[in-house]
Amino acid sequence: MRNISEAPVESSAMLERLGLTKSEARVYLCLLERSPLSAAAIADLAETSRSSVYLVLRSLVEKGLVDAGAGYNSRYQPAPPDRALAGLLDHERAELERREQLVQTALPQLAQMYEQRTPVEGEIVEILRTPTVVAERFDRLQSEAQETIDIVVRGPVQVGGPNQAELDALRRGVRARAIYDESVVQHPAVAQHLAEWMSFGEQARLFRGDLHMKYAVFDGHTVLMPLVAPGVSGVVVIIVRNSELGAALGYLFETLWADSESLESLVSLSGTADAALAAQPEVDHTDHTEPEPFR
Repeated sequence: MRNISEAPVESSAMLERLGLTKSEARVYLCLLERSPLSAAAIADLAETSRSSVYLVLRSLVEKGLVDAGAGYNSRYQPAPPDRALAGLLDHERAELERREQLVQTALPQLAQMYEQRTPVEGEIVEILRTPTVVAERFDRLQSEAQETIDIVVRGPVQVGGPNQAELDALRRGVRARAIYDESVVQHPAVAQHLAEWMSFGEQARLFRGDLHMKYAVFDGHTVLMPLVAPGVSGVVVIIVRNSELGAALGYLFETLWADSESLESLVSLSGTADAALAAQPEVDHTDHTEPEPFR
């Protein structure tokens, strides 16, 4: 009688990928080769301790892979593979449905805990270095905004689509304002969406000149700002949750806002922003520095 350890490794690995433990796979393969067998014989052939083989057999019976006889010293035999694997899939589907129900039950309470979480003191600065993460945080901050979003937009620019998070915020009644410099408002990624943003309620102004900073302030207390770090390549963005900094940058925003002109009279809400600077010299839209993953 050969030992189960000599059975094809591929079969055991396949059963494990289907959701069996290593011990369960070994016992089932053992019974496929020789059955019916007592628990003691199975333990010896599958090289499983006699103290644990009963737990393994019970699990296989519950999953429909093994049939058990009645009474003390009962003998076990495998279910035919077609029935066994179909039953295993049914078991996994039932388990998945159970987990989905648990998620639906737990989600409201967990979401409430998330919304009511208390920020850890001292954790006011977050540094982001991955463009994907920066874009995700920018969308999240817009989604979490309750009252205001103020953005100063300068190049380089990378707008990944219509900025659905801002449109959703505008629908919630959040006031969104943006100040654009001349090069950015002509950039195709902005020009093709600016009319739509404004039609949803974004208040947009044009700053006739160069903006030396790029940042966003959410609800007056959370700041998202890209940084140029000497000797550091790639994207470096900080998120600072601090009311004093938010107020200072808010004051700067109001100053720039007062010195800017409304884009409402320059942008056709049925078209693009191309007419906004029709009388201006052509601007090179090629970004020669690495783009920052938010407007």
